[in-house]
Amino acid sequence: MPLRVVVAGVGGRMGREIAAAAARDPSLRIVGGTLRPGSPALNSSWTSLTNVAIAAASFETDPRAFANRADVAIDFTAPAATLSNAEACAELGMPLVIGTTGLNPDQFELLEVSAKSIPIFYAPNMSTGIAALTHLLPMLARTLAGFEIEIVETHHRHKADAPSGTALLLADAIRSEMGSAQARHYTFGRHDNAPRRPGEIGIHAVRSGGNPGEHVVILADEGEEIRVAHRAFGRAAYVRGALAAAKFVAGRAPGMYRMRDLLDA
Repeated sequence: MPLRVVVAGVGGRMGREIAAAAARDPSLRIVGGTLRPGSPALNSSWTSLTNVAIAAASFETDPRAFANRADVAIDFTAPAATLSNAEACAELGMPLVIGTTGLNPDQFELLEVSAKSIPIFYAPNMSTGIAALTHLLPMLARTLAGFEIEIVETHHRHKADAPSGTALLLADAIRSEMGSAQARHYTFGRHDNAPRRPGEIGIHAVRSGGNPGEHVVILADEGEEIRVAHRAFGRAAYVRGALAAAKFVAGRAPGMYRMRDLLDA
């Protein structure tokens, strides 16, 4: 029996692509999607949003409308909406996949409260390439302990949060392996008189055009430099990861799950 999926924020770029890809997957069935109250898309058809005809699926403004109709929800919205959707899913006992970025520590703590009731799969980047990179970078940082580290990320002009969740994910992966004597702190961009300080990781955000996501990690000393880069050619990599996460998290015990859990499985 196909896994029944609801897509939160189905009118957004990622929401539309996730719904279209899920509709083409015989192991999944789209039962509906949520949209903001007053959204013009509420009067649209699934075909106009996704270029795919999705039968018997509805648009709603609240995930609670899908009680007993869906097995898992996928959310690529905005922090406030994600928290609201997580609360609703916790009430319903519905597993949730979250790819929303820009959550602050307090908001993430609220997600963890919902994860006590339902399984939540959270990843600021759903690509398997980025997941692999987070495991490569700590080894490089340990091996090149004296090297200076900079991260440059580029996204399309519509992306709201800066730096990206992925840039912070990569920086956190590096910092997680540093002992107290090598503690790293983050510097977000530079301006005016701002020489590099010992132990910092520089993080820089570029917003232009339609770039779906590019991250370059630079490790350098005065004699040499290593650059490790990941470039997404479109949203397909994120969509594949989100659908795989939905299949993985459905039926799991309550808790917070990550890309590493999916790759290990």
